[in-house]
Amino acid sequence: MVFPGRFSTGCKLCRQRKIKCDENRPSCRRCHIYGQPCPGYADQFHFRFDKTASKQENPPPRQQCRGKSKASRQPQSLQQAAANSDQNAVQTVCNMRPPAIMPPLEASYDDISLCYFVRRFVTPDENDRLPGHLSFLPSLYNHDGHGLLELATLSVAQMAAYNQFGSNQFRLQSYQNYGRAVRVLRRTIETEDEATDDRVLAAVLLLCMFKDISEEGWGDSCEHTSGLYYLLEKRGVEQFCTNWGFELFLLALLKLQVHSFLHQDNRYSDPGGLVTLLGQLDPIMRAMSLMTKTMWLRQSLLKCNKDSNGDHRPRGNVPQSVNQRRPVEADQSILQKCFEALAEFVEWDGEAEQYWKSTFEGRSMPAALGQLAAGSAYYDAKTACIIILVRTARMILLLSILEYHDSVRISYRETGTWRVGDQAAWANWIPVLKQEIRLAIDDMLYCVPFAMGDLGPDGSPVSVPQDGAAALVVFQPVRLVTYCAYATPEQRERCRDLLSRMKSTIGVRSAVSWEDQATSNTSAPLRPGTQSLVRAMALLSSSGTATPVQEDSPG
Repeated sequence: MVFPGRFSTGCKLCRQRKIKCDENRPSCRRCHIYGQPCPGYADQFHFRFDKTASKQENPPPRQQCRGKSKASRQPQSLQQAAANSDQNAVQTVCNMRPPAIMPPLEASYDDISLCYFVRRFVTPDENDRLPGHLSFLPSLYNHDGHGLLELATLSVAQMAAYNQFGSNQFRLQSYQNYGRAVRVLRRTIETEDEATDDRVLAAVLLLCMFKDISEEGWGDSCEHTSGLYYLLEKRGVEQFCTNWGFELFLLALLKLQVHSFLHQDNRYSDPGGLVTLLGQLDPIMRAMSLMTKTMWLRQSLLKCNKDSNGDHRPRGNVPQSVNQRRPVEADQSILQKCFEALAEFVEWDGEAEQYWKSTFEGRSMPAALGQLAAGSAYYDAKTACIIILVRTARMILLLSILEYHDSVRISYRETGTWRVGDQAAWANWIPVLKQEIRLAIDDMLYCVPFAMGDLGPDGSPVSVPQDGAAALVVFQPVRLVTYCAYATPEQRERCRDLLSRMKSTIGVRSAVSWEDQATSNTSAPLRPGTQSLVRAMALLSSSGTATPVQEDSPG
C-alpha cells in the first residue's frame, strides 16, 4: 500500500526539491526565482496498492451479477483517484517502520491516520476466494464523500493512530467520528434505502473493529451483533454476487460466532440459514457451517448440564423412571451429534486439501490434525488464518464435551449413579479428547507466525506491514487458549506473549489475556482417526449404569 499524500502543502516542484515553498497562489515565487514554471498544488489524499509489492498489477474486476450493485454508482474511489495522482509525490508506506514518536503534523490528522491504518490493517486483494481482512476497503472508500463508510473508517483509523502515536487529538476525533457514524447508521437502517449496500455492512464491521482496538471498557462489539445479523439476513443470497460480498459475509459471520461463544447466545449464529445452505457447496463455507454447528452443540450441552442439575423428581402420576429417562436420552442424542461433528472435522481436513490443490494456485494446503506442527510447511497468511479458525472451533467442541463430562462426574459423586453412557468408555476416551485439544493448539500456534507475516517461505523471519489485519482475525482464538484448562503451560505462555504483542505494538486493546482457570493435565499422546471417533460414538451411546470404577485424575 502506498500513500501519495501531502506531508507538505507546498507545490509539487518544491516538494520534489525538498525546499520550503512560500505557497503563493496560483504559482509560488520560489519556482519563479529558480526560473522554473510552477506545476501548482495537489492536495488530494488517496491510497492505492503498490504495484511492486503485488503479484497482480491490474487484477480484473470481479464479475457482478447483482442488479443493484452499488459499485457502479459510487463516486471516485481510492483506487480510481490514485491512478490520477501525481506519481512524483508517491511515498512508499509499506517499507516504512512505524516511528517511535509522533511525526510532524504537516499533514492533517485524517491523512496521517488513514495512511497508518491502511498500511497496517488492510490486506491487499489477491483476487481469489480466500478472504483477506478489510481488503474491500480501498475499493469502497470514497475520499470525496463524508458518508457512513468514510466516518466509520476515520473513527477506527484515528483510534489506531492514537494507539500508535499517542496524540489526544486522534483520540478525540476518533470518538467524534464514531458517534457520527452510529447516528448515520441508525438513519440508514431505519429508512432501509441503502441497507443492503456493501458499504453499509463494511461500515458496521469497521465499527466492530473500533471496539477491538479502542480503550479498555469498549472492547465488546456485542451492541452491533443484532445489526450485523439483520443486514446479513436482509442481503440474502444476492450478497455473494457483489465484488466483496463473500468476504464481507465471512468477516461478519466470524463476529457473530465470537458473540455466540462469549455470550452463550446462539440466536445470531446462522443468519437466514445461509451458512447451512452454502456449507453443502463450498469447503470454506462448510468450515463456517462446522463452526456454527459447534456453537449450537455447545449451547445444547450447557443446557443438558443445567437440566441434569435441576429437579427431576416425578410429577403427578408419571413414574420416576420415565422422568429420569428423558434427560438421559436427550444427553445421548447430543453426545452422538458431538462425535459426529468431530468426525466431520476430520473429513474436512482431507476435503480442504483437495480443494486448495485444485482451486488456489500456489497456496499451501491444510493438513490433518497434528500434522501441521509436526511438519515444516509454509502457509500463506490467509490460509493460516482459516486453519486457526477451524482448529479453534474443533477445540471449542472438545472443551464442551469435557465440560459435560465434568458435570457427569460431579453428579456421580452426589448420587452414585453414572448418568449417561458407559463409565469405562468415558475413562478411555477422556485422555484422547484432552490430547486432541493440545494438538489443535499446536496447529494454531504453528500457523500464527505465518498469519502475522513473521515467517517467509524459507522459514526465515520477515516483517510485513499488515500484521494488524491478521491480529484482528486470530486474537480471539489465541485468547481462548490462555484460559484453556487442558493447554500446556508452554502453550498458554506463548499465547500470552502473542496477546501482549497485539496489544502493545499493534494496538488491539481487547487482546487482553484472561486468567488461567485450571491447571494443565498431562495425558498420554493418543490420536484417533475417523473410525476411532465412530467407535467412540457407539461406546458413549451405551445406556445403563456401570459398576463404579476409579475415576481419572481431574483435568
